[in-house]
Amino acid sequence: MSIFPKRTIPGKTVTIHWNFNTAHLKEQHIYPFIKIGVKVPNGEIKMLFEDYILALPDEKNNSKHTFEKLKYLNKNIPLLVLADYLKGQSKREKLVEILSNIQAGRHYYFTYQIPKDAPLGKYTLISEVHNKGHVKYSKTRIDDFFFVEKISLVDVVKKGKEKVAIIQNHSEEKTPVKIVECSVKENGGMTTELKVFEMIPREIKAVKISHMKTFLQYNEERETISLSKPVAKYLIKNHELLNINKKDGEHCLMNKDTEEAFWLSPEAEKLWNKSDGLLNKNSLSDHELDVLKEMEGQGIIKEIKLQ
Repeated sequence: MSIFPKRTIPGKTVTIHWNFNTAHLKEQHIYPFIKIGVKVPNGEIKMLFEDYILALPDEKNNSKHTFEKLKYLNKNIPLLVLADYLKGQSKREKLVEILSNIQAGRHYYFTYQIPKDAPLGKYTLISEVHNKGHVKYSKTRIDDFFFVEKISLVDVVKKGKEKVAIIQNHSEEKTPVKIVECSVKENGGMTTELKVFEMIPREIKAVKISHMKTFLQYNEERETISLSKPVAKYLIKNHELLNINKKDGEHCLMNKDTEEAFWLSPEAEKLWNKSDGLLNKNSLSDHELDVLKEMEGQGIIKEIKLQ
């Protein structure tokens, strides 16, 4: 079985791939009862599939057929599925067997919606093939799991001249995180410094930060937290608008779907150029806030939060 993604957060969806391989059948069919499910960290089991599946034996001699390449109806197997079989402990041992029979198998895909109040931790997949009183389990069951995790910023405190971010791992499992400190050069370029580590279950950790723009990334870098208190409100330009600079120096924004256009004043143009997604709203002057109010009302600039 394969799971995508392997790490997620409450409120998201996980896709589960299950391969039913019957290439070994000779002169007999089977009609087993299949159970596919997810075991939640609190012990609760959520079943995704419970039904019988018919599998028929292959023909004895198929080498004469011209449709040999089409006999399995050319399954379109995502590259992520193939790549996932290259990872994990049990998957190395079963790799040759699984890949050699992957076209002959039937591929099923299930989605599991994780509630927003779902318990954090390790979720284990259930794969059972019941046939004549016997049960066959997944050949990759040692790796058939995924994590639901959450990291949060508790506080930012000053210790002398230093600034320290207090972060917390809410999960009962180890969770890898990355701290990214950003420095902006005089020419507008950006350089970053990284700290990567693993937080132990339920750990509360103090992280020294030395830059104004410091971020924490986790959940395979899909989640980003701004390490600032109060939580910064960042401004970003509407990238769906066409950006046109006239020869006479005037700056125009145009809607792609309508004839609507916005001519920017020098103050509005300056704010538009600065709104790169990391411009803190709290850093604006009173005059800039007045300009921003009008631009937000027109949908030219938007406000975003990094948790």
